[in-house]
Amino acid sequence: MATTNIGALLLAELQTLSTEARRKHPEIKEAAERVIVVLRGIKATGSVEIASELAKSDEAISPFVLGCKTNNHKLASISVQCLQQLISHRAVSPRSIAQTLSTLNEVIHLGVDIQVKILQMVLPLVTMYDGCVYGETLVDAFHLCLALQKSRDPIVNNTAAAILRQVVVAVFDRVVAEDREHNDDEQEDTRESDMTRKYAKDAFFVLQDLCLWAAGSDTIFILDETVDQGLVLDLIESVLVNHAAVVARHTSMLQILRERLAPFVVGFFAEKAPFTLAVRCIRIVWLFIRDLHVDLAPECEMFLSILTRLVDSGITSKGGRSSVSLARSGGMQPSKTVLGSGFPLFYRVLAMEILRNTLRDAQLLHQLYAQFDGDSNADTDAEDCHVIADVLKAVGKVAAERPELRVSNSDGIPGAQAVGGLASESESLDSKQVGAHNCSLRTEMHKLLDKHEPPLMPEPYLAYLAFTALLGVADGLAEHVLPLCTQNVACSAPATNLAPGSVLSSSLTLTDTRVLTAKQLLLRSWPVLLSVYTFYLVVRLDDLLFGQIMDTMQKLVQVSGAFELNEARNGFLLLLCRSCLPQAAIADHERQLQQGHRATLSPVDELEDGAEPKVHALPLVTTSLSGVTFTMNTRQIECLRAVVACAQYLASVLGPMWYPVLVTLQQAEELLYQSHGRLQSGPANANTAAKTGSQPTGRRASVSGQSVPAVASDDKQLLSSDLARIRTDYARLLGFVRTCGGDAIMWTVRALCVLGTDLSNAPPDVELQSEEAAMRATASIIHRRLSAVLNRPTFAIDQLRAFAVSNVDVLVGATGTDDQGAWRASTRHLLATATHPHAPAPMRTQACSAVSDIVLAAMDLVSQADSGSDTVSQQFIDSVLSGEAQVCVLTPLLQMMNGTAGDGYANGARFVDVSKLTLDTVHMLLQSSGRSIMRAWSVVFDIIHTVLDTPQATGAAGTESRQPGYLMRCVFPCLQLICSDYLEDLPPHCLRRCIECLALFGRQNEDLNIALTAIGQAWAVCDFLQGLQTTVSDGGKVELVSTVLAASSKDTHDAIGEIARVWWHEDLADVSAHSTQQVLWILLLHSLAQLGCDRRHEVRLSAIQTLFRTLDMRGSAFDAWLWDAVVWAVVLPLSRYTLVQRSRVFDLIRNNRLDEMLEDAQDEAARMASKSGVFVEDPGRLYAKQWDETAATALQGAARVWAEPRAALDSIGCADQAWQCVWRLVQALFVGEPAQTVCKCRPDPQCSLDVQVGDEFVMSLVAAESAEPESAEENGSDGSDQPSESVAGQRAQLRTRESMSAAIDCASLLVNSNHLATETKWRIAYRAWLSMGALATLVPLSSSRTFNEDNNKTVVITHDALCLYLRQSSSIANAHKWLTEADAHALLHVARLVLMHVEVVQYAADDCKMTNVQEQVLEVAQLVVARGVDSATAMAMAAENLAMLVVLPYVVCASRVLDTTDVVQMTSQAFAPMTKRLDVLYPLSNESTERKHSRRAVRPSFFALSAGALDCLGEVLSSLPSDDHRAQILRSGVWKHAIVAMGMHMVAPLAPVSDWFVRVVPPKMIQLRSLAQPTCGALKDAWNAVGSVLALAMCIPPNMLDEGYDCSRERCKSDTRGLAVDVQIRIVDAVVGASVEYVGVEQPVEIAEYWTVLVRILEWGAVVAAEPVVVLGTDSTNAQELTMACFGWLFRMTSVCLDNASSGSADSVGADSDSADSVSADSVSADSVSAVPAWVSAAAAPALVRRSAMALDAFVNDSRLVGLSPLPQSRIVLVRLVLENLAQLQCHPQALTNSTQSPASHIRALYPNLVALISVNDSSILRLVQQCLLRVSAEILG
Repeated sequence: MATTNIGALLLAELQTLSTEARRKHPEIKEAAERVIVVLRGIKATGSVEIASELAKSDEAISPFVLGCKTNNHKLASISVQCLQQLISHRAVSPRSIAQTLSTLNEVIHLGVDIQVKILQMVLPLVTMYDGCVYGETLVDAFHLCLALQKSRDPIVNNTAAAILRQVVVAVFDRVVAEDREHNDDEQEDTRESDMTRKYAKDAFFVLQDLCLWAAGSDTIFILDETVDQGLVLDLIESVLVNHAAVVARHTSMLQILRERLAPFVVGFFAEKAPFTLAVRCIRIVWLFIRDLHVDLAPECEMFLSILTRLVDSGITSKGGRSSVSLARSGGMQPSKTVLGSGFPLFYRVLAMEILRNTLRDAQLLHQLYAQFDGDSNADTDAEDCHVIADVLKAVGKVAAERPELRVSNSDGIPGAQAVGGLASESESLDSKQVGAHNCSLRTEMHKLLDKHEPPLMPEPYLAYLAFTALLGVADGLAEHVLPLCTQNVACSAPATNLAPGSVLSSSLTLTDTRVLTAKQLLLRSWPVLLSVYTFYLVVRLDDLLFGQIMDTMQKLVQVSGAFELNEARNGFLLLLCRSCLPQAAIADHERQLQQGHRATLSPVDELEDGAEPKVHALPLVTTSLSGVTFTMNTRQIECLRAVVACAQYLASVLGPMWYPVLVTLQQAEELLYQSHGRLQSGPANANTAAKTGSQPTGRRASVSGQSVPAVASDDKQLLSSDLARIRTDYARLLGFVRTCGGDAIMWTVRALCVLGTDLSNAPPDVELQSEEAAMRATASIIHRRLSAVLNRPTFAIDQLRAFAVSNVDVLVGATGTDDQGAWRASTRHLLATATHPHAPAPMRTQACSAVSDIVLAAMDLVSQADSGSDTVSQQFIDSVLSGEAQVCVLTPLLQMMNGTAGDGYANGARFVDVSKLTLDTVHMLLQSSGRSIMRAWSVVFDIIHTVLDTPQATGAAGTESRQPGYLMRCVFPCLQLICSDYLEDLPPHCLRRCIECLALFGRQNEDLNIALTAIGQAWAVCDFLQGLQTTVSDGGKVELVSTVLAASSKDTHDAIGEIARVWWHEDLADVSAHSTQQVLWILLLHSLAQLGCDRRHEVRLSAIQTLFRTLDMRGSAFDAWLWDAVVWAVVLPLSRYTLVQRSRVFDLIRNNRLDEMLEDAQDEAARMASKSGVFVEDPGRLYAKQWDETAATALQGAARVWAEPRAALDSIGCADQAWQCVWRLVQALFVGEPAQTVCKCRPDPQCSLDVQVGDEFVMSLVAAESAEPESAEENGSDGSDQPSESVAGQRAQLRTRESMSAAIDCASLLVNSNHLATETKWRIAYRAWLSMGALATLVPLSSSRTFNEDNNKTVVITHDALCLYLRQSSSIANAHKWLTEADAHALLHVARLVLMHVEVVQYAADDCKMTNVQEQVLEVAQLVVARGVDSATAMAMAAENLAMLVVLPYVVCASRVLDTTDVVQMTSQAFAPMTKRLDVLYPLSNESTERKHSRRAVRPSFFALSAGALDCLGEVLSSLPSDDHRAQILRSGVWKHAIVAMGMHMVAPLAPVSDWFVRVVPPKMIQLRSLAQPTCGALKDAWNAVGSVLALAMCIPPNMLDEGYDCSRERCKSDTRGLAVDVQIRIVDAVVGASVEYVGVEQPVEIAEYWTVLVRILEWGAVVAAEPVVVLGTDSTNAQELTMACFGWLFRMTSVCLDNASSGSADSVGADSDSADSVSADSVSADSVSAVPAWVSAAAAPALVRRSAMALDAFVNDSRLVGLSPLPQSRIVLVRLVLENLAQLQCHPQALTNSTQSPASHIRALYPNLVALISVNDSSILRLVQQCLLRVSAEILG
């Protein structure tokens, strides 16, 4: 519609028209002005309103009508333009329409521009003024268009034709509106009704005239004789294209078509016609078929038959292709070539195009088939009911009429491109790709309406049309059917995120007419389609066409399956399967592989000509790794994907067809793998490569010497992507089977099982015989198969595993189904493969792995059900709770371990690899789903027992394929996991089986580490049993084991074994029952005890340690019954067994018979040596050490049982007897009892206990010690108390250092326990302990020092062991207050035995320090003192023993004895046997011995022991409660001889001994002052002994102590062998100080003699450093300190009072003194005394004067001797000290009898010596001399 305002436009045009016509045509001017006035009078401004006002009168067009009639071109042009605007705006009055048309007809000749404008007005007049243009007016409009269509101007001609078509269509459009207005039904349409309606009438007449025109007849409505026939046919096509429904509703119009048009068309094909008419006529035929086939059925059937004959005529005509002349240029042929029927080729092409359109229209095809072919039965082929069938046959023939399109050497689907690229124009068609680009026209021939001649077309165009037509048929079939029976479901493949896919649903019903028609059509057409697809699958198609053929074939398979047309479905599906694989290449490869490898496992049978393919030789596997040189091209991979898609869609109805599908998938996957994923884009045929003449190169060259062309990198990437998609499709396929129900799953499993049987040669399942036969029959098209390489998982097993894992819930019935056939079939097949003796080993392993994965997945499902998951059915949950599901799931593992596949299968074999994988599965299962096993634990333990109870599994050759213990190492982690995580889940009987398995693992000899770890796992069981709560109180066991043992008449071992068998087999209640817990505990402990008797040291040691650690940590929870069983059935038998076995091993070693026992061990050592290269050189030594350690560990553990405070032990049967047995076992270990003398550890209520340690026991020890070997032989005594060589030697050889130390440790544990609270048990322990010491230390007198050494020269009874024994003796004695005098005598006697043992005397020199044993002996003596504080007898006994120890050096070193006393004699008598033994050993002391310690054996001196004993004796004296006790000890002479012995120590200057003397003797001598009167003589001897010790300490020559010796006449030299000066000073200070403190006013009688000796000692000490200076000028500073100390004591003893005496400090001598080493005389003195008795001064003063005069004279003489040279500073300091003390000394008046009695009498006596010093040139000395002289002069002058 115009956008310009019509009012303004008309005003402008009217003014122009008025101006142009004002001169010649005034009427026009007037008419124009009138219209202008009208326009100006219209108040409206819009075009619509203005047009509406103008249409009310006829005046608006008058100026323009007049202008057209003038025949003036300019005026007419303006007028036509204005009329066009008025018509387009509906501004023309309806009354003026006819006038307008006539006016336009008058100006039609004025020019082209006016003609075009006229044509532009015709269509608006018909469409916008429909109520006015009809009848004659419509005819005028047609005439106007027809007239213009005849114009020679092409623009006008074409425009007129187009307007004419639009007008014709508009006429029928009005009929549509008219019909809608009247709402007429189709049944009421009649010729009469058509003629009563004006629009229908017009349409009828127009259609009738068009048909008459087409037929060349005279028209009735539109009178025109010169209309172009082609235009008429176009007009008819326009009517049928746009309004075929209108024509069909009006019977009259249909009649016109039936009577007029249809005969014309039929007659048209009877003769040859021009191309343009043929095209238009064929288009009308297509419209008849498409739109009018229902109303004009006979005509349409006729047309279809004509088209069929046109299409098929060229093929059936004589001469055929031979009459066709080919245009070699471009491969085209002229369309005018006349075929056999005489028609040009374009007729056939046009017919083929129409048929293709028909077949590609799915709805039309179904309607035509239902109309023409659907009335007949599907199984009959009636003569008049096969129109569409004939069409399909004809099209099929055309599609396959060019065999040259097929690739002649194709093997399967050819590739997209020929080898070497595209072929040249002159090459054959099979080298090109067939597709739309080279086999079709740019525009279809029936659409070329503007062409007068047919175009050139490709040679295969007809075949291409036919083929695409059939593709359309397939699409049409699927278009309606598949949506009705397809559902989208999610893929359930595990670990994938694949999109949902389509599968066949069960909703398809045949009640739908269209569905039924489609089924009948497919039933009729599938053979044709199959033949065409078979032809074109070997044609090299382009990608688009190949994609279409794959898509349509896939749809045909799906539709066939949906319609349950199994024959059609199988045909299409098998064609796809066969086309996927290069079967010729596979057959050639297998043939040559068989020829080159005769031993292959997959021979290929040759096929005879015409013979049916045979069943393949089994298994179809090979170990040859020679890669194939052919592979699948990308087209074959696409075909394979189509197979996968079809199988996915029809999974629920495939049935036996699953087998060929899976065979195809397996072959494709194997081919891709063996070709190393190398895809080719060329044809996959060996012959193709052979044509190229290339030779094989590289490792991928095939056995036939053929090569594969290289693939471009881009193609490789594309093809590798396709390979990934294929593998994804595999996963999708198995994932979608789940959604298709149980039948699909079952058939899939069956097919995979049959395929696996083909590959593994395993026996078939008897339950699947019929199904297997059906499946093998469907796969007959696959003649040959590629053998699977066994270096990777085989397809069948891998896919079966993946499928079963992803659908395990369905297989085990977790989804609510009761049928478990798929589970049984899959597991039975895999088990048959895994256990079949002739199956390839890799496949056995794969099958085992598959079973493992399936079982693990099933157990995961069980775990979900156990946790209450909503994804499983309640029925399955109930089966899980009852344990049935777990048993079903775990049973395959047990069968695989046993080598069986179930019922119907022969028993297989057990293989190591299979068993190993099975055990790994059990371990993984326990890790992931152990909590869910519940009531199926028995199956797990059955699997474990399979390894323990059966012999070693075999390998492929039937021999052991692994090292011993391989399966043990595999199964043991399962038991470890059970013990660590799942004990609380085990029922009582499984707990007992767990303990049994641990014991069996501990006893197995294949792997030592496993045995040790199994023992360690007992801790987990212990922890679990400890944590159990007793909720069921059943009272527990009642009858004690000790009672049963005591009543049994069998041997102890047999009786215990019988009791244990009852425990293993009795029924157990709930685990919370007390009796059940008791049985589990005792079975665990008894198992450990049995392992403690193992021949392997590591095992028994670990078991023993675990046993007793368990008792230590868990025994507190045991009751009396359990402890009774533990003690009498576990602990004591085990301990005794270890001791007996130890003794027997030692005997075998001694008798050189160990080889009888070590045969197995030697074999094991040889095996170990072969690995490590290390041999055990001395197995005897090793075994002795091991059994020694075993016995020690067992006894220590037994001791720990009683060490803990356990009240339940006192309630066991024969508790005291058990205690005695333990001590006897400890004694046997300590002393080395032979096996026959080890005590019998069996309860006996009638047995009496010997617990007393009386005089008889002590006498037996003494007699045994003093007995000589000769006397023992004379008496014929071989008792154990006699230390005869035979008995003692036997014990010595059974003793080791470790055993004795362990026995002492055991005793320590027992002593520290609370079981010594009763006197009976204490005395049992005490007696046993003393017996141990006595029997271990009694050594024959004739034995040498090597008696205490074993064969390895190792000391047995070590010093440390004896020390431990003595220390423990003190502990036992101190345990309770039941120690009697006899007990003490026995203990001291044993201590003496220990002290003089051979090891003690050889241990080390004991001059300066006591050995540990000696210290412990002193402690034992002190123990007696501590125990007898209130008993004089006990004190005397202790003092006596200490005294003997003090004087012991006199006994063992007689040459050093200074005096002989009663105590020495008593000691000699007590130690006489030991001394004799020492005398025997002493000559050997200087000989070198091979001992482990490096110190040489020396004869002991017991110096340190004597000193220590002296110290202890002093403590005893200080602790005596009364003076009577002290006097008794003093009178015995013990104290005197102790001091004498100390003097013996002073001969060897040992500082520690001097310290002891200083610390002990002086204080104790002062304490004895109160006992002077009763014990004067004894005290005098003691003081004399002190003086002797002091002289020895000062190293005084013996002659100086004589009474008549005058030391002032002779200078004495010091003895350099004496003690150190500081030590001597300490002794002098201590002794002199104590002596001064001891004296009184009157001289005591007991010290008179001693005091004289003391003064002489001090006088000798004062002269040591006063010796003259020798020429060498040596300085005697060290000796000077002793001299000054002696001078100091002389000055103090001479002084009136000790307080007034000079300090004697060297610093007080003079300020200029440089000496800092002078020592004060009283710096270390005792407590000061206020006054010195006169007799003391009288004794000391003469000595002081003599020594002072000597010192002063020596200084003067030395000064003269050295002259001007200085004297040593020490001499100067000494003189200063003497002069200073002389000046300050207040001498006792009666001190010097020969001098005046004055305090300075000493100076007067030294006056001459002082005067002589005046000559000395030393001012400090002269000043001191002056002081002395002044004091004397003062007294004289005073």
